[in-house]
Amino acid sequence: MAMRRLARLVEDQELKEKLARCNFKTVKDVLSLSPLQIMSTLQLSSEECEALLDRLYASCVPKYQSAFTLSQEEEKFSLSLGSNQLDAMLHGGLHAGTVIEFAGPAGVGKTQWCLHTAVRAVLSGESSGRNTSVIYIDTETAFRAERIVEIICKRYPESEPRISECLSKIFLYQPSTISNLSQILETLEVTAVEKDAGLLIVDSIASLARKEIMAGSSQANIARVNQLASWAARLKSIAQQLNICVVVTNQVTSRFSDKEPVITGEANEDEAETSFSTGVKENVYSTHITPALGNTWTHCVNTRLILQYDGSNSRQLIIAKSPVAPFAAFSYIIGAGGIEIKGIEPRIVYFVSYCMRFLSFDLG
Repeated sequence: MAMRRLARLVEDQELKEKLARCNFKTVKDVLSLSPLQIMSTLQLSSEECEALLDRLYASCVPKYQSAFTLSQEEEKFSLSLGSNQLDAMLHGGLHAGTVIEFAGPAGVGKTQWCLHTAVRAVLSGESSGRNTSVIYIDTETAFRAERIVEIICKRYPESEPRISECLSKIFLYQPSTISNLSQILETLEVTAVEKDAGLLIVDSIASLARKEIMAGSSQANIARVNQLASWAARLKSIAQQLNICVVVTNQVTSRFSDKEPVITGEANEDEAETSFSTGVKENVYSTHITPALGNTWTHCVNTRLILQYDGSNSRQLIIAKSPVAPFAAFSYIIGAGGIEIKGIEPRIVYFVSYCMRFLSFDLG
């Protein structure tokens, strides 16, 4: 709360200009000073200083609401993913005020889900009267406007005459460094209000962190954790304060784990393949993939949707973490009209086991 931007809290234009001249950007910048320092720096009277402090302190106190009000808001500000089954499982789709993660290997369709979601946000907003603009942060230069056009023409031909209007409501950033992304996130709250945004997409959150801060040394790990914590705090603050949906994509990494030492050569049908015993104990390692960025990032995500190949032309979306939905898997394909969700998968044992692996933490 203390990192809220002053530009959204202060209405008096003259006071805004004074705060800007003194380089006061957040609530914390002002509240870290004594009342006397504030009066002197901003040239305010005691009454004006007291009124400013009252407003800033009030902005730092979380407001309560009833469970009924919360349920009504969730129903009103949820974004459909285009499948009745999946939307019902998620209690309406993607909810405003939350951070949703799509995680999966390269080429599985993470960017396609982002484009699919952006199109649905723009088009559904027109009919519902909600915020319709989308802010799209593309760290891998994977965004293609022509793909948006193709999805609309093939999937929503009735909206084809309004393609230019739809494209004008998607605002694109393409940061190439950690510093660029941090600067964008610092000013994003004001931008989201100005553009009347209802959806924020970051594709991908892992790319720059893994590229610039190589894991290995303790200092590098600490730097990565601190950077991710800073980004996560900003994204959660934007989602909650502006009541918009934040969608991020994440890469995956391999994770190794020790098993109990076994005697090589024993007739163990699970571990050994030889028919004689050497009497030598060896450590056996298992490996599986898990979303990147580790424990810190995992706790910042409200809903985690895992994307994977299922060995055929279709792919799977797995609800691995959700405050409202149970474990479930849905098959989908990627076509000219974007994401097409086929239905819920019956292979319960397989995907539950797979999801449990994804919920384990790593430091990748």
